[in-house]
Amino acid sequence: MKPWIVLAFATATASLASTGAHAQDAPVDSLALARQYTDWLLIGQADSLLAHSVEGTSTRDEYADLSRLIAERAGFELEVSEETWKLRNGDCQYWRTSQFSAIDEPLLIRWVIDREGRIAGIGAGPLSQAPEIESETCGAPTG
Repeated sequence: MKPWIVLAFATATASLASTGAHAQDAPVDSLALARQYTDWLLIGQADSLLAHSVEGTSTRDEYADLSRLIAERAGFELEVSEETWKLRNGDCQYWRTSQFSAIDEPLLIRWVIDREGRIAGIGAGPLSQAPEIESETCGAPTG
């Protein structure tokens, strides 16, 4: 397994550690948003991701680069194996684990979504390199 998405996306990953977003407090449907953001990431809709991001989270080029990297190295998503919310760095994060066409190991995509439904952080990489968490759950993902 190539440690390929660990991450050329350092600024976005750093923002995962510095946000104050809590999905369990969100007045929006965080699960639906997380799914939409993942869909946009996988089809390369960097402008849509940027338009729904907290200022300074990532740039259009960073989103585009990550989308391209996933497509080139992992292929396309075959099946979602798990969707869950985990507590990490004090934030409730959406974790989506999926099987992809060009790699054997599942890929993990993580999002932090703020109370207004904006992207406050993103991370991606092989499941075997998932970061440590504080808790396996962090409450209901909708407000």
